[in-house]
Amino acid sequence: MIEAEIIDGLKNGIGEILPIPGLKLEISPDKKREAGSPDHLASISIDGKGVKAAIEVLSSRSSAMLRSKLASLVSYADRDGGLVPLILSDYLSKEKREECKGAGISFIDLSGNAYISHEGIYIEREGFPDKYPERRLGRGPFSDKASLILRIALEERSRSWGVREMAQAAELDPGFVSRMMRELEIRGYFGKEGRKFRLLDAKSLLEDWVSAYDYRKNEEHGYFCLADDPGEILDRLRDVEGDKSLSYALSFQAGANLVAPHSVYHEVHIYLRDESGRKSLEQRLKLREVERGANVILCHPHYKHSAFHQMHQVDGLWVVSDLQLYLDLFKYPLRGLEQAEYLYKHRLKKLIEG
Repeated sequence: MIEAEIIDGLKNGIGEILPIPGLKLEISPDKKREAGSPDHLASISIDGKGVKAAIEVLSSRSSAMLRSKLASLVSYADRDGGLVPLILSDYLSKEKREECKGAGISFIDLSGNAYISHEGIYIEREGFPDKYPERRLGRGPFSDKASLILRIALEERSRSWGVREMAQAAELDPGFVSRMMRELEIRGYFGKEGRKFRLLDAKSLLEDWVSAYDYRKNEEHGYFCLADDPGEILDRLRDVEGDKSLSYALSFQAGANLVAPHSVYHEVHIYLRDESGRKSLEQRLKLREVERGANVILCHPHYKHSAFHQMHQVDGLWVVSDLQLYLDLFKYPLRGLEQAEYLYKHRLKKLIEG
């Protein structure tokens, strides 16, 4: 939703968004519009008690953009303590609302969530669901092919990339890369230096990527393998390494256990590039397909191009990249978050935070 639509949405729907008796709100552009000034100014009153607010409109769900807006409001509030710094958006998640509060910033979203505490006015309404869910477009910056741009930029954080340089590195069409890099710039993840782009906020990028990613989009097939434990299954997988027609990579807990062992696990997830690989492993590992009690999960990944990027061998087995492990584990219900946080601390933190 663009800025003008968010402003109009609040002006025209304030009574429904914040059904508070006696509430009045008037919004006007900041006529000064100097560097560091807010997008809009507003008057908010309840039964005659009023405050003035400096508003920054968050038209993107990007964490990087939110943090940029918060920093601008904090700076503006320091210069003019009479104004309430306020973020306006179509929807703010619980995590983003907490981040606003932590920075001392008030907020209103068009879905009905609001927090204002200033000089006799106190409004707190939370828990309202997103009325404006983002459409999951196939060609967004977190889509399969586009994520190759993110992976490569993270691997060389200090490098600036021209469009054709990135297209060559990612083996993608330059026109597609150009569109995605502009989108990443709009969202605040990338900055532009002349004709080149550079990653600015890796941490916010990863947070939003994890939020957008859904491992449940993988095509999964559950099997039972007669084995004492996952270690025995991995030993059998090593024995088929000589099969050059088989292209696979371990992910989820089994993959993470090889690079950063932490939690006990009982399922072995194996990513496969094609259907022939699944048929091959069914025979070579003597797997029996089951609806319940599976200890081997053969997956055709939703990220069919990028899931295998930077896969590497560990102890004679192929494993997806640390980034892909983190994406897969973060929302995985069986101790996934615990393992993801351990992986981040011991393997990814330096890459993401420098």
